Amino acid sequence: MSRIFRFTFFNNRELRLTTLVIVGNGFDIQNGLPTSYWYFYNQYNKRLDAHFVHFTDFFDDQEWSNFEENLGVFDEGNFRESVALEPSMDDMIESSKYVNGYNDEVSQKTDELVDDIKSAFTTWIRGIDVKQATKFMEFPKGFKFINFNYTSTLQDVYSVPDEDVLHIHGKATWNVIFGHGVGSGDQSSSMEPNLDEPWFEESNQTLASVTDKFHKPVNEILEEHREHLEKYGDVTKIIVLGHSINDIDIPYLKCILSAYPDAVWRNWNHKGEENDGVTDTHVKLLSLGVSNGQLCSLSSKNLKRAYPIS
Repeated sequence: MSRIFRFTFFNNRELRLTTLVIVGNGFDIQNGLPTSYWYFYNQYNKRLDAHFVHFTDFFDDQEWSNFEENLGVFDEGNFRESVALEPSMDDMIESSKYVNGYNDEVSQKTDELVDDIKSAFTTWIRGIDVKQATKFMEFPKGFKFINFNYTSTLQDVYSVPDEDVLHIHGKATWNVIFGHGVGSGDQSSSMEPNLDEPWFEESNQTLASVTDKFHKPVNEILEEHREHLEKYGDVTKIIVLGHSINDIDIPYLKCILSAYPDAVWRNWNHKGEENDGVTDTHVKLLSLGVSNGQLCSLSSKNLKRAYPIS
């Protein structure tokens, strides 16, 4: 029988156990911060819509709710036709300057697209003022945090020591890592050459590199932080706060599950009329290997009762 509960209290003994907290964007949203992709869309859609017409998954996601995942499918042909006029065979026979100029134009427009999207996203992230957050709960001392957010809400609002927080994808102030999980990020280097039109090989590789540049290197990040993730000590409880358990983050979660197989899991997520994040994430955690007997999923609206501000 599925163990999804509306609410539970934690006794004093439980609070003394070694606890690892996995923090997702739902936590920042619950603190009143404008960190959902809807706010990014609202601020940047006029600037970026001309770019996103070349990423076909945005057609069915008009408000960018799957912004990062959508960057994994790029319409190279559509983009090529819109940014440069392909030289004719006669032009290329006459002079190599035509194909060189074409390849340069494609390269320049590709760089502009990638740089503009990356700049807009990092600027938006860095513009989020955590001082506007409304603290609604209290973390017991000694908790350790794996933060999938870029913000410093834990440190600046909840007074969590910086050394207790691992920002797995970087912080707003440095090294913001975002992107999709499609493929392995080496499309441009592994593509087969076009023997029919070898003169366009350079532009073909340039266009193929777009999804590479937006690829989130999860395996590399995991290896960089694996020792940290596996050496938190005697972890007996793992708390999930507002993390949607996206497929791209599964390798991190499996690493944590493998390192602490006996820990109980408490999954706090949003439960609304249209979006039951509690049930959705509960099912996902079960599917990645958390046992039903060790998993309890609850509505995050009750966090302030479970961990009241003293």
